[in-house]
Amino acid sequence: MRLTKQEGRNRINEGLALIRRTKERYGFLEKHARVLIGISGGVDSAALIALLHEYNERYAQGWFLHACHVSTDIPGYEPTSIIPLVESFKVPYTIKKGRIPGSASEKLSICYRCARQRRQKLLEVADSMNIQQIALAHHKQDVAETFLLNIMYNGEISTLLPKQSVIQGRYFFIRPLYGFEKKSINMITSIYNLRVNRAVCPYFKASKRNNVRTFLEQCQKKNPDVYKNIFRALAHVKRAYLP
Repeated sequence: MRLTKQEGRNRINEGLALIRRTKERYGFLEKHARVLIGISGGVDSAALIALLHEYNERYAQGWFLHACHVSTDIPGYEPTSIIPLVESFKVPYTIKKGRIPGSASEKLSICYRCARQRRQKLLEVADSMNIQQIALAHHKQDVAETFLLNIMYNGEISTLLPKQSVIQGRYFFIRPLYGFEKKSINMITSIYNLRVNRAVCPYFKASKRNNVRTFLEQCQKKNPDVYKNIFRALAHVKRAYLP
């Protein structure tokens, strides 16, 4: 879908307004905050750094923004778009080397171990720079998928939070794109003409998340609002109908 320049600006303005509502509702990204932005090089994190940079400049927030990419030892999974992306916004960055540790338990999948390793490295960088808030690019689709993942594979009702305390409140993982639709994120990266990494993790197709995503995409063909409805359901819990 090709947009005019004004239509593009309107979409960006809508995105900035949604970030404002999200941060005010959940209490993060206050003025002069120090923020570490987790960057994978993909579409979601590219939109995140673009919108946070613009919000900071346009509304004079005085945020200190620092990007961080955790490069793991997964074969062939080394995004090449990280440096041009962050440098285009003049945001300082760190590339942190990591490795996916082996596990004595087969229950700990490589996806779980990879995510844990990335979080650990982000926390190490945040600690070294006296940063308390770590911004991640999760959105509505991620929230809905994680909700079903935890029900189906972990036997619990839980999902990603917009502001998640870590180590007794010493740090917070924040998700400024929490209320964003995936299609809006794709459009924003297109409007900014951002170069993003299109490579897919070689383990993703065999992952539990891909199983859930495939299922939901099939459901979406008959009900376009399936992701939206799962996301809405998190705020409409009928406790009287739960044991």
